[in-house]
Amino acid sequence: MRGQARGLRSRPAGEPDTTAACLVARQGAAVPLPDAGGVTRRDAPPLILVMSLVTTSLVFDLQANNSLVRRFLDEGYDVYLLDWGVPDAVDSANTLQTYCDEHLPRAVQATLRESGAEEVALFGYPLGAVLAMLSLAGHARMPVRAMILLATPLDMSELGPLTSMLRDRRLTVDDLLDWSGNVPPERIKQSFQLVEPAGEITTYLSLWNSLGDPERLQAHDALVRWSSGHIPFPGAAFREMTDLCIHQDALVQGRVPIGRQIVDLADIRIPVLSVTGAKDKLVPAASSAPLALPNADLERLELNAGHAGLIVGRRAHKEMIPAMLEWLREHA
Repeated sequence: MRGQARGLRSRPAGEPDTTAACLVARQGAAVPLPDAGGVTRRDAPPLILVMSLVTTSLVFDLQANNSLVRRFLDEGYDVYLLDWGVPDAVDSANTLQTYCDEHLPRAVQATLRESGAEEVALFGYPLGAVLAMLSLAGHARMPVRAMILLATPLDMSELGPLTSMLRDRRLTVDDLLDWSGNVPPERIKQSFQLVEPAGEITTYLSLWNSLGDPERLQAHDALVRWSSGHIPFPGAAFREMTDLCIHQDALVQGRVPIGRQIVDLADIRIPVLSVTGAKDKLVPAASSAPLALPNADLERLELNAGHAGLIVGRRAHKEMIPAMLEWLREHA
């Protein structure tokens, strides 16, 4: 591996080291950290990874031989990570405006200052894809050359029992919040278990099949550690998304009220790649299908993979990631 990022925040023992040049954003403060070294493609914009609000970004860099970050670095991209941190009671007031109008544009500007580039490319997964898309649509002059949206949840009716109960008002947002004003990790985990009730059995079967192969066992442990490591969902943002995206279908309609403006997805005018997984049960391809960006150069790529399998595992590194890299080479 060419180089390591320096100055990263401390992490619990056993968690993988991050190789990207990271951009850590908390409470609106963006702090660029040193890059990872190595040979950079002079014609390529720095790439900002934008993660969801309910899981950590470890999936981008699970292991030395199972790392999306390392693949991008090997291709000559400067890679930055927009890390939302772990929300607490203070973050419960964060809204879509907090992320789309404040944190993300500041992260782009900080990346440009750190890298010396004039434009960036965005890589969002999966709710991170929604945030990246809304931020760009609301800031048409933001210097973004291209964007990859991975497993983007648009049609919330396709996401399973929890969204159905919220849509039918059998469940309210207040039913899900804890003392901090956030949706706690255990509620998020329960919602995923409703989508994949046999998921725990599948996990044990995968563990059993990995016992004779140390490499596969390490990969299994790393993936389970990430997939079970949910973080709180900021309460105000969850309330807003429930109203706008579940009750009003604003994302499907392509016009989303954020702050004092109506963000129109038609204002996105750059190359966009929407990637979905044919076997994805958490964000089915049908949920991403309504994506309409009439003024963008939009391409769709459906891969024969599950949710994490789009970027993690041997097949991802042989088929899925190379397909995304090829698109980046052509459009960024």
